[in-house]
Amino acid sequence: MVETSQENLLVNKFLISLVDGKILGFVTGITVEVQEDKFYFIMKVKALENVGKTGEFHPGMFSTEKKTRIAPEDIVSVGNDAIIIGGGKVPPVKEIERLVQVSNEYSILTKELESKEKVIQQLKEENTILSKQVSELERELRRYQVLKEDFEHLKEQLIKQEGQLEMAREYIKLLEGLRHDIDAIKSNVEKLTTGYLEEAVRSIVNEELNARGLKKSLL
Repeated sequence: MVETSQENLLVNKFLISLVDGKILGFVTGITVEVQEDKFYFIMKVKALENVGKTGEFHPGMFSTEKKTRIAPEDIVSVGNDAIIIGGGKVPPVKEIERLVQVSNEYSILTKELESKEKVIQQLKEENTILSKQVSELERELRRYQVLKEDFEHLKEQLIKQEGQLEMAREYIKLLEGLRHDIDAIKSNVEKLTTGYLEEAVRSIVNEELNARGLKKSLL
């Protein structure tokens, strides 16, 4: 069924060679030949002769028939009035259309790639700027780290000095307490010394008065 349909499409049409750029003749009949797993079209072709200057077609311009063997892949296109063949050097129209589509898709992809390359270049430039900013921030961070270490050192010294100051305050409090105790002891010693001297003087005076037969001193 498929071969019969193809045969009907290829009959009563001009056979044109795209490679040679000329009309090979007019197809009047066709048969199919099968060899191994491939098949070929055996076309009965009447070659063109005595073509008039006007270019009009007439029965006398066709010569005797000759057979032409054509593989299906040699056919580039089949129209209403002509069959175009490429002799294996020109791909079929569908293949050409597919290649054109692929070419268009490639052009679109190329434009998209160029656009993405511009974006990538822009991102690279932004990355360079960000890298410089990161370097600046890292330098600032190192500077702040040094300041932090200095601050921690000063803080330790301040805490140490505060501890020493607190010890000094406690020592001063201790000295003040000792001074109070010393003042109390001094006062007691002075009292004891004063009382002892008075008692000693009184005793001496009384002994002297007794020795003289006088009354005891009122001291």
